[in-house]
Amino acid sequence: MHTTSTRNDTGESSSLEHYVATQANFASIISAAMSLAMIIALFGVVVLISCYADDGYRKILADLISVQGSSAAGFILSGAALYLQCLNVGKISRKLALASRVLIVLLLLLSAGFLLQNLFGVKLLHGAFSVLSTAGSAFGAEIHPLAAGCFLLTALILMLQDLRIRGGHYPAEYLAFVLLGLSAIPLVGYLYGINKLTFLRYSTGIPLLTALGFLLLGAALLMARPSHRLMSIIIGHAPGGNMLRRLLPSMLFLILLLNWLVSRGAERGLYSDQLMLPFLTLIDGALVVFVFWRFAGKLDREYGARMQSAAKLAEANSLLTAVSDSTREPIFVKNRQGLLVFANPALLQQVGKTWEEAMYRSSRELFTEREEADRIDEDDKRVMAHGLPETIEQTLHLQHGIFTYQSTRVPWFDKAGNVLGVIGISTDISERKRAEDSLREREAQLEKAVVERTALLRELTNHLETVREEEKRAIARELHDNMGASLTALSMHLESVYKILPEDEKWQERKPRMQGLMSSLVSTTRRIQTELRPNMLDLFGLKAAITEQLDELAERTGITCKSSLPDEDVTIGHEMEIAIYRMLQEMLNNVTKHAKATQVDVILDVDEEQVSLTVRDNGVGIPQERQDNNKTYGLRGLRERATFFGGNVVIRSTPGNGSIISIRLPLAPVADV
Repeated sequence: MHTTSTRNDTGESSSLEHYVATQANFASIISAAMSLAMIIALFGVVVLISCYADDGYRKILADLISVQGSSAAGFILSGAALYLQCLNVGKISRKLALASRVLIVLLLLLSAGFLLQNLFGVKLLHGAFSVLSTAGSAFGAEIHPLAAGCFLLTALILMLQDLRIRGGHYPAEYLAFVLLGLSAIPLVGYLYGINKLTFLRYSTGIPLLTALGFLLLGAALLMARPSHRLMSIIIGHAPGGNMLRRLLPSMLFLILLLNWLVSRGAERGLYSDQLMLPFLTLIDGALVVFVFWRFAGKLDREYGARMQSAAKLAEANSLLTAVSDSTREPIFVKNRQGLLVFANPALLQQVGKTWEEAMYRSSRELFTEREEADRIDEDDKRVMAHGLPETIEQTLHLQHGIFTYQSTRVPWFDKAGNVLGVIGISTDISERKRAEDSLREREAQLEKAVVERTALLRELTNHLETVREEEKRAIARELHDNMGASLTALSMHLESVYKILPEDEKWQERKPRMQGLMSSLVSTTRRIQTELRPNMLDLFGLKAAITEQLDELAERTGITCKSSLPDEDVTIGHEMEIAIYRMLQEMLNNVTKHAKATQVDVILDVDEEQVSLTVRDNGVGIPQERQDNNKTYGLRGLRERATFFGGNVVIRSTPGNGSIISIRLPLAPVADV
């Protein structure tokens, strides 16, 4: 992996900050070139309009009219083609690139035609421009040979703009400097009043605005490609670029100013023309020595400061490189455009690319899955927008498999607090995720097994309850059929025996005892039979069975019992009726044993979706530990029965203020037992 580090004028910026600043500088210079291109094209349009203006406006537009209409056409083609080429830096569509080539070809034909016409008298474009040069217009077909050569040079520069030869040189840059030099010839003539430099042995001179147009055009052509070799030196932060930017403008200005003053002195007769050349040589030499000496001192001071900063930066870079290269965690830095500007070997191995292949690439160019790349860019933009670090988990499809990373991303700030991009470090958690997924799968299997076993146990419990109810029904039937018949027969026989007992006092005392025992035996048998299988439930339904149960409780314990039952008949299925009846038995049994209550309210409510049974008492209440105790079989049995039918049990109790137990069961088709 190759890394580069550059420093700004203070020698303290890091290489990444310098890269972002350079990219922003490039973008601003290209924007300036586009603005100049638009100005040049608009200048040509205004000139063309002025050529056809009325006589009243021609005096006002005299300077513009002095520029030939054919030159204006060349400026329009040049400005438009350059503008499209500046757009082409951002990878425009093929249609716009084709339009740029068409404009360049037209400019090449135009300039070559006028050059041949001026040099050899071949009038290739005379017919075309004669149509435009209508009566009353100031279009003008012929242009100066230097202007034609400058347009031809411009077309060649546009054609060769991105051509790179051996050594990293761009011919277009050198041709642009030639264009600037050619445009400077008539400008110097206008500055010093030398007609030979403006006419150049031609019948007409080059207009001042035309020369200025070529000067701006040459500057725009250079600025259109700021990353090329010569321009990168001029706009770079290296010492050479700094020296050029500081030295060149001031030196050129002073030389022009002093030369102009010397020329004016000779014209006014302060000294002879023969002394003008020695004066210029001495003054220019002294000026060059002074300027270079002054800037050499500044350069030495800056160089010393840079060397100290470079030593510190090199030490920090070596430490950073050692850390980033030795860690197995991918580390990356991206600029605001989402392009990768730093990556350690772990990240390069992750994406399967070398540093040269990955440098300044977007997420879509680094990752195969487009959705994953877009999600990464969205996360980066969110981190930069909020200015806060985030830890993000993401799964990526890479060349050597599917991996899950936990990525910590923080915004990258400059010294002014501006966000330059995002810095991130990722941790491979694929093994942990696979272990978690495996554990989660096992938990799901275990939960499924528990649910299945619980369902089986509930089915078994329900089956046992059903079997027990059947046994109770069978025992109750036996008690009713056999025991009841036997007790009835025994009562009848005892009545016969009572009649033949002696009138002796001891037998008369035994008679009521025997009758009481028989009556108690019959009552006990009937009560056991009712508890085993309530005949009222089978014969008259749930409402009657609840009423009978409450009456029996009130008679047996003296507790005041109240009920609130539906007016209509309750039809919920025989199996659910048995379950509700048994749950009511359990709740009333708890009230009798533990509540110490004097009043019990039973509320039965049935709607289209569920059946609700509520038992409320005014007793001592149910302690919380007893509610949560799974070993309390009464409450546990209630919950098991309710759960089997898909319902639930809610217990609300306040110590000393009684308790409320509510059971809610959803209505569903249930087969009768």
